[in-house]
Amino acid sequence: MNLNFIRKPKKLALKNLKQEQKKHRNKNREILIICMILIMAITFFSGVSVGKAIYNSNIKNNTQIAKPVLEVEKGSEIIITEDNKKGEYTFIVKNYNQAEEISQVDLTYYIEILESDLNNSIQYQLYKDNEPLELKENRTEKMTFHKDLKEEQQYTLKVTYDNSKNTIEDIMQDIQIKVHSEQLKI
Repeated sequence: MNLNFIRKPKKLALKNLKQEQKKHRNKNREILIICMILIMAITFFSGVSVGKAIYNSNIKNNTQIAKPVLEVEKGSEIIITEDNKKGEYTFIVKNYNQAEEISQVDLTYYIEILESDLNNSIQYQLYKDNEPLELKENRTEKMTFHKDLKEEQQYTLKVTYDNSKNTIEDIMQDIQIKVHSEQLKI
């Protein structure tokens, strides 16, 4: 059994060709319309929306910054001479001011004594509440003031002049005391 499926080609006339092209166009339009309807239906039921929005908002914020307070209450100046070889300078370091505002942050501080080369003719010692403080490279160890707690520390710098090592005319300078402070991390 031998099956032969050979079709005979259609004879196309100009009239038939135009009808075939119309059928193809109509078929393509139908497919395009069906696809468009499907896409619109999927978009509508899926909740997807396409749009553009511009927002303009004004944000106002009112915050307060914690206020660090560290004040040094100075004593009266002392003068060392050939006749007056000893002197005491007293000062107070406190974490509140004259308006009674207390520091709102923890503070560390140290005291530094600045002087030029004195050739050991002037000796000085720093005291905190009549207890001697050790000075390393003319600096004290770091000390702390705690926030919201009113504190003050009294310091006394005792200065002594030794005229056997130098003459007073050679020493015409000031000894300065600086208090360096730093806010502790919150």
